[in-house]
Amino acid sequence: MIVSATNDHYAQHLAVMLTSLLKHQQTDRPVHIYILYSDLSAISIAKLQRTIAQFRASVVFLHVDAQRFEDFAPGSGGQKYISKEAYYRMIIPDLLDEEVAKALYLDCDIIVRADLTELWDTDIDEYDLAAVDESRVLTKSDRDIRMNRLSLPLDSYYFNSGVLLINVKRWREKHISSELMEFVKSRGGRLALMDQDALNAVLYNRWLRLEDKWNFTTAHSSKHSAKKAAILHFTGPDKPWNSKSPFTKEYRKYLKQSLWEKPI
Repeated sequence: MIVSATNDHYAQHLAVMLTSLLKHQQTDRPVHIYILYSDLSAISIAKLQRTIAQFRASVVFLHVDAQRFEDFAPGSGGQKYISKEAYYRMIIPDLLDEEVAKALYLDCDIIVRADLTELWDTDIDEYDLAAVDESRVLTKSDRDIRMNRLSLPLDSYYFNSGVLLINVKRWREKHISSELMEFVKSRGGRLALMDQDALNAVLYNRWLRLEDKWNFTTAHSSKHSAKKAAILHFTGPDKPWNSKSPFTKEYRKYLKQSLWEKPI
């Protein structure tokens, strides 16, 4: 169960991410993909459907009422590259069928380099979600700023929200989506890192730490080799498609395989 959110600006990059994911799928388990959107053109939908049709996977496009997030402003930290769709992951359990108990959320600006079965099989029965700690690769100053901003203990951890293994059943039972929405509203709709700040503030002691390889962010890449990364996540404004990046060739490879650039 893969969930992502996109708009027309990021639809191409979602096609790349899904191609890299499905190319590395080694088990016989079927992959079910849910794409959340509020504004996505018929052309983008058709191209994403064509990309996914190459593989043994199904796709459902779930329309999100953007008015639910009408008062949610972009991040106050100047992250103009982050769209309002970032908030949609907070309501995933509200959108999926009742029988769905677990979901893997992935951002669009990702390349998958390995089979994700091991990640999917992670036991999160006692946790609200599993994610990768990003705080340990931040400077002490940046880490302290994030913790103080959210009134978190300085010795706690801060995860990146681009890869989330979500215990959907538990979220429904504990009404976590409502808790997150209320937190954002309580901050006047302005958070420096938007959904990520909200998730960390509400769930700071209720999540399981994953190995770094499952969400190897730009912050990780600045300090460690990405050779063993199972998921590369291009956080920040500089992406393989808009800057000089060591991963541009890899991105272009999956872009070609996605068939995105072929006319419909």
